[in-house]
Amino acid sequence: MDNLKRNEKELTSVLNNPITSLHVKKTKKKTPFYDTFLFRHIGAITFVTVLILWELIYRLGVINPIFLSSPVQIIKVGYQLFVSGILLEHLVFTLRNFIVGFLLAASVGVVIGLITGWYKPLGKAFDPFLTAMLGTPRIVLLPLITLWVGVGFASKVLVVFLAGIFPIILNTMSGVQNLDPNLTRVAKAFGASPIQTFVTVALPGALPQIVSGLRVGIGQSLIGVVAAEMFVSTGGIGYFVAQSSANFNIDRVFVGIVLIIIVGILITQSVKWIESRLLKHRID
Repeated sequence: MDNLKRNEKELTSVLNNPITSLHVKKTKKKTPFYDTFLFRHIGAITFVTVLILWELIYRLGVINPIFLSSPVQIIKVGYQLFVSGILLEHLVFTLRNFIVGFLLAASVGVVIGLITGWYKPLGKAFDPFLTAMLGTPRIVLLPLITLWVGVGFASKVLVVFLAGIFPIILNTMSGVQNLDPNLTRVAKAFGASPIQTFVTVALPGALPQIVSGLRVGIGQSLIGVVAAEMFVSTGGIGYFVAQSSANFNIDRVFVGIVLIIIVGILITQSVKWIESRLLKHRID
């Protein structure tokens, strides 16, 4: 008992010592940088900083205004075009071409990818062709497409379809081919038929790769629809950007570019939301 009281007194005296207490304060665990306010919002801070620097460069006249717009000018001109209805008309035109073409690419691409991934001989037979088409810019086919279907609605839809379908097929096929073989063995052990195994094992197992392919397809399809509208169209954001550039209206060019970026972000985020809903049962 005496030893216990003596130890308590010694501990109290050590803690009350100013040198010791200072040392204890110094050795307190610091907040990690990744948990600070700056780190948590570093993306937004960087984005705002770039916009401010961009605006300063424009206002100081470092670059000729013929070649560069500014964030304030882009917002101002974009608002005027949107209120007048011009920008909305071109946006609806582009979205119509994109949505029809991409939905066709997604539905056909997923089906072909699942089949060629499940039946390996078929996948091996078509793999060289699919790989070659994935590495080929589909926009080079635009002259041929215009000869086939003209310069109307069908040509833009076909360009979007060809731009998006191949990454979707390859990612879906890869997802099916890389399934855990133990899963299929378990399904067969429980007496599942090939179709049941395909529906209950292959399709859910390939879902992450399917969504990944859809993301890549979105980017490729947006490139396709804008490029097609630049060359063989009388409407759409691509046409709007091309005409604005030809007239040396740099503000309108930047408005069109920013609008395409916003559309791409919104569509990609929508796919991410769908992915989170479909894969919410998975553990990260």
